[in-house]
Amino acid sequence: MAIPASFGTYTDEIFGFTLRYPETWEVQPTLNTPQVAFLQGPGDSQETQPLGIVSLVYNAEITPADAIADTLLSSFVSREGFRTLEEQAAQLHSGAIGFRVKYQWRDSAGTRQGMLQVVNQHSQSFVILVEGPQEVLATHTQDILASFSSFSTQEPTPLGIARKDALTLYFDSGPVSLDPAFAQESTSIQYIVQIFSGLVSFDTDLNLKPELAKEWAVSGDGTVYTFTLRDDAKFHNGRKVTAADVKYSWERAASPGTESPTVATYLDDIVGAKAVMSGTVTEISGIEVVGEATLRVTIDAPKAYFLSKLAHPVAFIVDRENVAEGNIFIPWWVTPNGSGPFKMRSWDPGQVMVLEANSDFYGGTVGVKHLVFRLYGGVPSLMYEAGEIDLATVFSDELGDIGNATNPLSAELVESPQLSIYYVGLVANRPPFDDPLVRQAFLLSIDRKKLLQDIFGDSQTLAQGFMPEGLPGFNEEIPAIPFDPAKARELLAQSSYGGPQGLPQIIYITTGASQPSSIVTALVQMWRTNLGVTVEPVLDNSGFYFYNLPFLLSVAHIYDYGWLADYPDPHNFLDVLFHTGATNNAGNYSSAEVDAVLDEARLEQDEDERHRLYREAEALLVQDAAAIPLYFGRDYVLVKPYVQGLVFTPFGMPDLKVVSLKDR
Repeated sequence: MAIPASFGTYTDEIFGFTLRYPETWEVQPTLNTPQVAFLQGPGDSQETQPLGIVSLVYNAEITPADAIADTLLSSFVSREGFRTLEEQAAQLHSGAIGFRVKYQWRDSAGTRQGMLQVVNQHSQSFVILVEGPQEVLATHTQDILASFSSFSTQEPTPLGIARKDALTLYFDSGPVSLDPAFAQESTSIQYIVQIFSGLVSFDTDLNLKPELAKEWAVSGDGTVYTFTLRDDAKFHNGRKVTAADVKYSWERAASPGTESPTVATYLDDIVGAKAVMSGTVTEISGIEVVGEATLRVTIDAPKAYFLSKLAHPVAFIVDRENVAEGNIFIPWWVTPNGSGPFKMRSWDPGQVMVLEANSDFYGGTVGVKHLVFRLYGGVPSLMYEAGEIDLATVFSDELGDIGNATNPLSAELVESPQLSIYYVGLVANRPPFDDPLVRQAFLLSIDRKKLLQDIFGDSQTLAQGFMPEGLPGFNEEIPAIPFDPAKARELLAQSSYGGPQGLPQIIYITTGASQPSSIVTALVQMWRTNLGVTVEPVLDNSGFYFYNLPFLLSVAHIYDYGWLADYPDPHNFLDVLFHTGATNNAGNYSSAEVDAVLDEARLEQDEDERHRLYREAEALLVQDAAAIPLYFGRDYVLVKPYVQGLVFTPFGMPDLKVVSLKDR
């Protein structure tokens, strides 16, 4: 069908399509994916106008266009008198084949009709749908069909940036927050580390290296750290980063008004920090601005891991003036003024975020001009195969296929070990897990080896403790946790609850979109079979699981938990996760014996002795079933051959500032 010359042209650079439309119509973008554009024909009201949308649907597998149309129409069949009038394939001007359906139904205003077109592009399906009163749609049928025929796809160019000039990624739907003091999950942190920076960081060999700090000196007693800032450390707006900015950033993080969930874990060693956290005072007495580029920090005792904790985002530096620009409607971090390798260019939540290289970055030239984060997508490996993104996480159920040597993608698969632990948490200060015998029974009744093999194959490493492989202090000789259902039933019978019949209702809080994960399903079945205990899984599908967890655990007894190292020290796993009163001790586990060992390790300066103490604490935690360790994580990522220099930190983050793009 010919496209009238009078038709206007609508181009969507973010998602990559063009649509021609009648000059009397209006087409504009929407802000709620999967709907990406809104169509409105002429008329005084919805009763006289044809109205429509363009939607982008990502499919979990390659699916024919007619099947997509059938799936979409299935949600319409409940409409009164619904029926399809026509179904047919149609060749578009671009040469693509679309599938079209015409349908009708009735409502209180009379008979209404709709026209729908589906165009497939690998894992994507573009859907155009127009509906209106029967007589109105009849009047505009030829215009609608002409518009349908004009639809064409092209390479997305957000802000006019060509794919060759950007590293294009799809991690997730975007950060919960870009406030370094507030974010606590890797989803947000992987964006924050591109925009902000702190005094120190770690290299890929787990060595501390300077960032905004040029150097530092430690007093003889190990309690006073004097930092000298770099001369070329600047915020993205060109203002120099000063010692006063560091003091402000840390005091802001500690302020109760910031509601930081991490500051009590990472800045609590600084003298006076706890007083600010309590709201008693507003300044941290242990932080002294000696000069524009010199900062003196006093901690409460000599602690070998203190400097490592400053690599966490809560210790990153923010601009006071930038923070002051925020309000309850638009948070300051929507337009952040950081000092990291990339700066914010544009952010359309749920659609795309574009970062551009910071030309004044103190760390030298950044290898790529732009980072384009697609915030709406489908299966990453399918998007990668279609050429939509340059990196893609490979999920465990895909590894068998993608990792097979006969699959061309296998040559682009990169394995990256993590310093991480995934475990099942038990609320230890409330029945029934206040009894260690019940905790031990739940641990021994799980065939953890079979569980991991069935779900992950060999892609993850069975954990026998809580310190992952590669972490300094890792215990290679820790005894294996047995699978012993008979012993588990015996322990449960010996417990204060006398067996399954004496247990209260047990709720397992987990995260997921619509149903429990295969791990949770398998665990619940094992407890039912091997212990005779019924556990009820309850989903939190809000997308804010870790932020909601303290509230959720007021009613739950078991929970999913994962911990990715923030610094490579046993303290970051055992003390942070299991010391009495620790912020991240979500299950409120408490043991005077474990605390005593951890307290001694905090102050021990000899590295070998520190590691021995942590191994002792780990053994006590396993013996007491403080939690149920499952596995140490490994990432599997597809990387395009033209992506050069990419390395993955032990903390599960790709180091994007060192990447360059070879000519494609």
